[in-house]
Amino acid sequence: MKKIIFKTFILLGVLSVLMSSCEKEDDSNFELRFTNISSNSYSLEVNGGSSTIAGGTFVNYDLKKGTYSWKVTQLSGYLLYPTIKEGTVNLDQDKEVVFP
Repeated sequence: MKKIIFKTFILLGVLSVLMSSCEKEDDSNFELRFTNISSNSYSLEVNGGSSTIAGGTFVNYDLKKGTYSWKVTQLSGYLLYPTIKEGTVNLDQDKEVVFP
């Protein structure tokens, strides 16, 4: 009787290790595209990093699943104040942000 209980606990332990090792962490990347439809250049900030996007072009970011903050600021072609847009994007698939 003790051998059966011992073997059962061993079997349950092996099964629990096998089941936990089957869970995969989602480490896939997604594409986040920023498209500038203006003829003017913009500064782009994504989660603290920055770059410049010329008018009529786009920039792709290859990022892991998550929530990202972004901000674009017009660099040229304004009279008094630059156009500024900002927001967050929940990246769970490929997405695109079009501005201004």
